[in-house]
Amino acid sequence: MRRRALGAVAICLIAVSTLPVASVDAASNGGRCSKVGITQKTKGVAFTCTRVGNSLKWVKKAKAKISTSPSVQPTGAELLRVNPSSPEPLQNCRLPDARTVKFAGDWQAITYPAIANHGFTNKGALDVAVVFVDFPDVVGGSAELVDGIAEMKKAAEWYSWFSQGNVKYNLRIADRWVRAPKTSEHFFWLHPGKTGIQLMPEVEIANIYRSLAASVVDTSGVVSVWVVIPKAVTKIDEGFAYRAFPGVFSNGSDSYRAKTPIWQHFVHETLHSHGALGHSPKNANIGLFWNTGAAGATLNAWDAMTLGWMNQESIYCVSRNNLKSQTLALVPLEREQSGLRAVIVKLSDYEALIIESHRKDKWSQRWPSGTAGVSVMRVDTRLDTVWDQGPSTGKYLIPAAPHSLEFMREGQSFTVDGVKITVVQATENDQIRIEPAI
Repeated sequence: MRRRALGAVAICLIAVSTLPVASVDAASNGGRCSKVGITQKTKGVAFTCTRVGNSLKWVKKAKAKISTSPSVQPTGAELLRVNPSSPEPLQNCRLPDARTVKFAGDWQAITYPAIANHGFTNKGALDVAVVFVDFPDVVGGSAELVDGIAEMKKAAEWYSWFSQGNVKYNLRIADRWVRAPKTSEHFFWLHPGKTGIQLMPEVEIANIYRSLAASVVDTSGVVSVWVVIPKAVTKIDEGFAYRAFPGVFSNGSDSYRAKTPIWQHFVHETLHSHGALGHSPKNANIGLFWNTGAAGATLNAWDAMTLGWMNQESIYCVSRNNLKSQTLALVPLEREQSGLRAVIVKLSDYEALIIESHRKDKWSQRWPSGTAGVSVMRVDTRLDTVWDQGPSTGKYLIPAAPHSLEFMREGQSFTVDGVKITVVQATENDQIRIEPAI
């Protein structure tokens, strides 16, 4: 029995001694192994048996790569959809007119409600006759007539968008030039405050233009006649404005010299007939209600609100004493996009901050490429607005420089009147944060 036991032990020892060495070796990088695909851990490190050339070797398993791709930012449209509702109704931000002096008279408003005059309305349809008038000394060309017709149609498009559908302009546009009975210098208009000699009284100029318009288009029921003159005219240096019903407006050679789209002149003048004073704030690049030739041909939120053309969903209204930290996405004024168009922080019964977004877009095609950012306007309804240079109800705090387009950009903050404004994100829309200043 003892012999048999010793024999069995000897056989076992022989068998162990003939096993492949790799099957008992601890796995190590490059060490030998016995079967492709098996895995083993040594000191917490995982190895896999892999064929390398004609040999099987342990190869350290590669760690799973952790994705380092940046998180995807929400689109502007997504940000607009999650905007909170205004904490206060629109009417809370309609400040009363607190002026003691009204340079332009009571008929031009700086606050809601503007009262339209001379047949105009701030809610409804308006019929306007558009006529192209040349003169015995300056003949209009066929090419500029075609261009002029196409351009003037933009006025109706502008009103449709910036009135938020409250008014519709039906333009009855003549398809040919009509000749004035007198040479061009007879239609020179002496704008108030200007020196020079006017050869015909305003009422006579207006009546001639009305008669010429009636000879080529239906003028029955129109609230205004818009007169476009040839580009070659030099003796009519600026536009004509006669507001008695029906109003008569013409452009002047200054529009052509400045390369201003002529439709902007007529929109600016008829905005006054809608009852608003405009001409505020004073930045020649932002808003055609201050400057007819503005490259950013928009209507700011304050003027739109004055005219009754700002909807509740387009305004975030909050009083400073109710202000809490809030992030909001804005629609650029220059783009036709639905959503929040302005944040108004009411500071007092007659003061407010107006925060708006801007982009080079449909209504600012003449802006430099890349123009974008956030503006901050301060309104004080105790201040009268004087045309051109002088005081103004509204003043841009950002951009700070006159006629500048230096808006607030992503990451920048501005603090005024106890309110801190930060541009959090700038994609196709600006996202801002407003909060009480510490």
